[in-house]
Amino acid sequence: MTRYTISVAAIGLAAFLTIPGARAQNVTLDVAVWHNEPSAWTHAYKWWEAEVDKRTQGRVKLRGVYSGALAKANEVFKAVRDGAVPVGVTSAAAVSGQMPALAYIEALAGMSAEIDGHLKVVAELRPVLDEMFSRQRVKYLWIQPSYGGTVNCRERHLKTLDDWKNLKVRTAGRWQAQQIQELGAKPTALDPAEQYIALQNKTLDCVLSNHEITFALKLYEPSPKIVDLRVPVNILLYLAHPRTWERISEADRKVIETASIEAERIAANHLHPLQKELQAKIRAAGGDVHVLTDAERAAFIAGIYPTFAKMDAESGADGVRIRKILEPSWR
Repeated sequence: MTRYTISVAAIGLAAFLTIPGARAQNVTLDVAVWHNEPSAWTHAYKWWEAEVDKRTQGRVKLRGVYSGALAKANEVFKAVRDGAVPVGVTSAAAVSGQMPALAYIEALAGMSAEIDGHLKVVAELRPVLDEMFSRQRVKYLWIQPSYGGTVNCRERHLKTLDDWKNLKVRTAGRWQAQQIQELGAKPTALDPAEQYIALQNKTLDCVLSNHEITFALKLYEPSPKIVDLRVPVNILLYLAHPRTWERISEADRKVIETASIEAERIAANHLHPLQKELQAKIRAAGGDVHVLTDAERAAFIAGIYPTFAKMDAESGADGVRIRKILEPSWR
């Protein structure tokens, strides 16, 4: 099926589920997944998909549609909100333009870099994000972390703040762009799927990435000089169309919410230890990886830290709540 016909089918399903009295007892929901199926993020998603099927005894089935076939990363939020797709996964960076309070979550080093710290933050964020997305006519489901933030360059490692100056660096989202500007680099917006060619053609000098994307998209080939920044970068957000959600029985909604919370732990426990394994694979494939020392990491965070204060002017009351939860992780 083409992307268009899949989307039409999804719209038809969403329309059916909005008919008064058409509460679905057995339903299959396509999930718009922007990353490819071999990605490390798929592990927790597939666990969630299987658990929802099992725990609802087949009444609710999720069906992942990968590699942006339903909607690209920057399209998912609108597609879910408008009902073009029932369920989808996007990133904080793709949504923070419409929801400024997500700036703190989008940013480099915004979330905790450790498993326990991440899960504590995610639990505290849940009621806040649930309220925020509800006001946007979207049902919030769960978060998947992005550990192992990297900057991958064609020619040299970026170890000091001076190394960033005047380089064209692909970023994800407005506030990552602001952080990179603080370092003197020139941020560039680009879809994840276009990074390899842009590096190969020398349109970009570097890309902000992570171990998962670096390995999955083989970014170590056009940008072999890779620096592990030792900070998280962005997060993945699983969202549902609200009227689709409401047409699922209350009992099954509770089951899905419980599985969603458990999926967050599955994701963190899978992805955190995986970073060293992915880094080893990147090195074996020819990537030249430098891990920031404690002093280099401290200097990097100090360099991007002023951006957090700039977020305060735009993030509103929701931002105050989010900052209070996240700020202990920033140092």
